[in-house]
Amino acid sequence: MKPNLVFFFFLLTSFFSYAETFVVSVGIGNYADKKVKNLAKTEKDAKAISQLFKHATNNVATLTGKYATKKQILKYLQSQFSRAKSGDKIIFFFSGHGYPGGFCPHEMSRVEDGLTYNEVIKIMHQSKASSKFIFADACYSGAIRQNNRTDKPNVGNIVFFMSSRNNEYSIESPYLANGYFTKYLLKGLRGAADLNRDKKITASELFNYVSNGVKTQTHDKQHPVM
Repeated sequence: MKPNLVFFFFLLTSFFSYAETFVVSVGIGNYADKKVKNLAKTEKDAKAISQLFKHATNNVATLTGKYATKKQILKYLQSQFSRAKSGDKIIFFFSGHGYPGGFCPHEMSRVEDGLTYNEVIKIMHQSKASSKFIFADACYSGAIRQNNRTDKPNVGNIVFFMSSRNNEYSIESPYLANGYFTKYLLKGLRGAADLNRDKKITASELFNYVSNGVKTQTHDKQHPVM
């Protein structure tokens, strides 16, 4: 095994350091409602995240495009995360359109059709996993932390890495393979976030690395939220 690959595995298993990791990765580029703007990088984002975690676990489910309906996303979240035991980790990654109360599944044409934060969080709370993460490369995703929202979810022990503030777009570049947030998330998990070179990636190290990279490359137009 190549030394750099050994280093990668060590970093990944240090950040996700328990017995098993269960991942659901969702990316939606083309929406059923033709009035909704299509996205160029989102399905590539989801596939890249899945490929990254497949180096460390077999428990990876990927949903993209027309297969990423609300019903299917909830189904896979339930089936994957219900298998986790105490000491395990669960991870939900989403790349696509978002709105202040949640994520936009493939068939969404009105707010009532959205995949709400509360629906995702409810399933994650039911899981026995000890560590729970949501990574979202979606517009307005930082709205989850707004204190004045009447439907603000009880996040409990879930760590949220959101790509943008509640009033910001999550930006794509035609010159990059992935969205800015996903680009730095991938680089960070592969080792770049280990700035003190102790071969461990903490949540704060990962966030600081991703946040600084996104803010710099978007010229302060996009600010990730944890």
